[in-house]
Amino acid sequence: MIHTSLTFLTRQINEDLKLRTDDPDTERIFLTSVATESAGIVIPDSSLGLSLINIEEERHFKDQKTTVLNENGIAEQMNPEIKLNLFILISANFQDTRQQDPSDDYVEGLKQLSYVISFFQSKNVFTPDNSPAMSEIDPELQKLVVELYSYSFEQLYNFWSVVGAKYLPSVLYRVRLIRFQEKSIKSTALPIEKIGIHSHGKNHG
Repeated sequence: MIHTSLTFLTRQINEDLKLRTDDPDTERIFLTSVATESAGIVIPDSSLGLSLINIEEERHFKDQKTTVLNENGIAEQMNPEIKLNLFILISANFQDTRQQDPSDDYVEGLKQLSYVISFFQSKNVFTPDNSPAMSEIDPELQKLVVELYSYSFEQLYNFWSVVGAKYLPSVLYRVRLIRFQEKSIKSTALPIEKIGIHSHGKNHG
């Protein structure tokens, strides 16, 4: 579900960028890691990269309910579902590697990054109702909420140091909530429909 969520968001951004640039044939953002130890930056030249950099469990809305009734009226006990937040980094790899090509310069990268920010500002909640492609990619996806996430200069420095690559203009988002519920039944039982209370006593007359 993680990969389908990020594939969906990448495609949504691409569709928006194609409209904004009036260029329906060019893919402008790719689901990719930022860099590898051997190759350095692996985001294609003159492109944006969408990368997963962290996963955290959403504990504030953790559901402790573990028993549900199936279609036959049998109570089934399962582990609580897991709700995840995904942290995604969108980076602009426009480094003037192609001389005399304005589509590969630093300013163009900032422009493409601004388009992404504008897109999520105008639409940050995705459901099958407002985005039919969500169900086509993964019927299990029900809702994604994309939020701009700010981090400090120290965190920024630490991240790019760990990546082992020079800084690229980028923006960080938190994607909430990815739900995982494995249909593994722990136990079953007939539901309790009535509680009988019997009183035993003597009549006094």
